[in-house]
Amino acid sequence: MIVEPLTDDELAGRIDIEDRDDVALLVRSFYRYAAMDDLLGPIFFAAEMDWPFHLAKLTDFWTWQLFGERGYDGQPLRAHESVNERTPFRDEHYDRWLELFVATVDELFVGPTADAAKQRATRMARALRKLINGEYAAGNEALVPQWTTPPR
Repeated sequence: MIVEPLTDDELAGRIDIEDRDDVALLVRSFYRYAAMDDLLGPIFFAAEMDWPFHLAKLTDFWTWQLFGERGYDGQPLRAHESVNERTPFRDEHYDRWLELFVATVDELFVGPTADAAKQRATRMARALRKLINGEYAAGNEALVPQWTTPPR
């Protein structure tokens, strides 16, 4: 996580999330922070993560969410139910996850796709919280990705 504010040169050097390699950098960086975080780290430890598999799957997920590239197969919200059974999620977990995600995006990227990633993460955190708490959408919430560029 950023310890000191970025310099003007560092801020000027950021680009938008442009491709799968950028998504992979975002995913690796974010989960490094999350796994080492005092609040979130114990959840990942209890889940006994297979990190190479998990990071590849999440790179597929975010590439699909941001660029419409096929490759992700799964139910991202439902996948967290078993983790919640081991270590119940609390409101502060969702808030911290989102705080770290947004800070990681801001540290590495700037632009419309980076903004879309933060917006999508906000919706994902909200939807996961509702699912885990047993609250279900009224049917008017979008379930499809909202791409910044047309699907490839």
